[in-house]
Amino acid sequence: MAKKRDVNRFRTGQMALSDAGHDRGKLYVILEVRGETLVLADGLRRTVEKPKIKNVRHVRRMNYIAPGIEARLDGGEPLNNGDVLKAIQLFEAKCKVIGG
Repeated sequence: MAKKRDVNRFRTGQMALSDAGHDRGKLYVILEVRGETLVLADGLRRTVEKPKIKNVRHVRRMNYIAPGIEARLDGGEPLNNGDVLKAIQLFEAKCKVIGG
């Protein structure tokens, strides 16, 4: 789990894996970092309009930002649910290929 000093390592657009709570094991995209809390979306149940707020201690940071997400953020465009869902599906597909 993340420690207080790790808060600065979370970035908007990164993948995050829930480590605690009823949603343990669920992948999210970080929409915003607010001090000790993260604003997360999965594109389906937790949309960009109604995101999940989670403490950084309950989330594992994945060191990955999907190319589509990064391009939108670099262009200053807001993320939508389709972008988030596509990024999560791409990450899951990559993990299956790599992990077996």
